[in-house]
Amino acid sequence: MIVTRLVQKNKGLVKAFQRYTKRYLSVGKKPDVEKLLPDDLYSTMRLEGEKITKKEAQALFR
Repeated sequence: MIVTRLVQKNKGLVKAFQRYTKRYLSVGKKPDVEKLLPDDLYSTMRLEGEKITKKEAQALFR
């Protein structure tokens, strides 16, 4: 029951995981970590309430 509530709250997260499994795990490809890290950093910092732009996040990994 708790899992159902969490899934309903985080539908975006579930969709992202489904896309990830469809693109990478089912095909056997590995994701490009260099492209994923700036997006993950941006998303995490936005969730924590920090003000950051996508360009700033990408600049940190150059």
